[in-house]
Amino acid sequence: MKSHKLIILIMSVISIFLISIFLMFIYLLFFYDDSPDEYKKYDRGVTIEVNNMSNQTLPELNFLYTDDIEVGTIKDLKPGETIKLSGSSKEIKFSDVSLYLNYCINNGEKKVDSLAYMYYKKPYKVVVIINVIGIDKNGLLEYEWKGYNDWSKFGPEIMK
Repeated sequence: MKSHKLIILIMSVISIFLISIFLMFIYLLFFYDDSPDEYKKYDRGVTIEVNNMSNQTLPELNFLYTDDIEVGTIKDLKPGETIKLSGSSKEIKFSDVSLYLNYCINNGEKKVDSLAYMYYKKPYKVVVIINVIGIDKNGLLEYEWKGYNDWSKFGPEIMK
């Protein structure tokens, strides 16, 4: 009789341990966010935040991945305005993918800037924050950008 109670006790302890491991796995898989504190407020997936700190309306800004997969477009962002583009990272089907900013300058030529690099496919969280400072006489944006690519923080860097 004593050995029967001991077996039940051991089985109960093992069951509680296994359930705890399972619940911890579920938490880590679906709810744990290991991004730096300043990026925790952003949703999973890809977020691009553009702050127009200049005194000019910005040209159309197109954001694309390496394979010309469009993330989104921002049109006519007025001075002092901020806008966020958010999307899934499921479009990132390969590792070694970059996020680009495309826009037209005064002579009609397209300007392409690389903003972020993703090391692996379907990253949990990618955040790029762009603070536009101004637009020069040729139509080139002057901006500072920083972010997080689900691997490490980058920036701030200034593009002139």
